[in-house]
Amino acid sequence: METYNIYMDELPTGEEFDGDEMVEVEFRVVPGSDDDGDPESNAVIAGLDLVDLINLRDALQQEIDNYALTALEAQAGSLAEG
Repeated sequence: METYNIYMDELPTGEEFDGDEMVEVEFRVVPGSDDDGDPESNAVIAGLDLVDLINLRDALQQEIDNYALTALEAQAGSLAEG
């Protein structure tokens, strides 16, 4: 079964916060067979098979849904009070 690597790229935004340069973080998922083996430019966060990758996606989606639901409930509560 193919293994997929998750990469995290930090890209400078050109902005600063408290004197530190801000970066934008992007994630890439690449088949392990496409990895060029250069850890300086492609630091792997995790190597996952397809089932693990699907499980990760589902877990992240659940957390996003929980956050959105909590925010929506808080907004509805503040509207009911006002």
